[in-house]
Amino acid sequence: MYWSNYHSHCTFCDGRSTMEEFVVCAISKGIKKYGFSSHAPLPFSTKWNMEERNFPHYESEFYRLKEKYNDQIELYFGLEVDYIHNCSNVKNDFFRDKSFDYLIGSLHYLDKLPDGGFWCIDGNFEEFNKGLHLLYGGDIQFATRRFFELTSEMIKIGGFDIVGHFDKISFNACHCPEFDMTSRWYNQLVGDTLQLVKDNGLIIELNTKSLLDKGITYPHQQFYSLIKELEIPVVVNSDCHHLPNVIIGFDQAFKTLQDIGFKTMHQLCYGKWKAVEFNELGLID
Repeated sequence: MYWSNYHSHCTFCDGRSTMEEFVVCAISKGIKKYGFSSHAPLPFSTKWNMEERNFPHYESEFYRLKEKYNDQIELYFGLEVDYIHNCSNVKNDFFRDKSFDYLIGSLHYLDKLPDGGFWCIDGNFEEFNKGLHLLYGGDIQFATRRFFELTSEMIKIGGFDIVGHFDKISFNACHCPEFDMTSRWYNQLVGDTLQLVKDNGLIIELNTKSLLDKGITYPHQQFYSLIKELEIPVVVNSDCHHLPNVIIGFDQAFKTLQDIGFKTMHQLCYGKWKAVEFNELGLID
């Protein structure tokens, strides 16, 4: 039995510990397959994305650790790539001459604000609410539809393996009185976008980052049955930035999936994604 985690951050972006500290921690937690997915460089600077000038050091440190810990853990080289309409995606020049084991496609930003920056849907609620009113007149349904419209654009462009934190807009949207995760319009949006995930042969991560403190995953647990019905491949990731969160919520998430009827989840095996059996105690060799 073992765990895996393909969504992790280190000090090359906004993670709080070094690559090697995460590797040592992962080994101690029973992880067999561990992937680094620092936030990819963007055409503008942020407080959490890797600077392009640091990418060669990120790459060289990864391969140093891969060789050093080769007999203890399988390490995989990736990035989490922001999709920003007409600005950033996996087709950007930065990615053309580089090789990765996998890539995660995610949305953290939507449209451009009056000051020229982009509206971040993953920050504090005060900033989220400010952008919501500047761009969409405070209409959370409008903004949510835009989020899934852009997610659909990202999926159609492709070039990545895993859809990251699929419904992350709910992180802040849930604080808006007009937002109802059980509403028909929202479930239709989610269903249509999940169908697109399936049609494009992508893996969807079940992101456990907020499971213990907020009781939710991304996508929300209410959509697990639909994901199973659509037969979309899944992988459980923790999106860890801190060492204690390397396998946070995994036992609970694995049990929930097992109870719903999932039998397998996808894992990297010799460079290809394959279905691997699991139970509530972990993945099965």
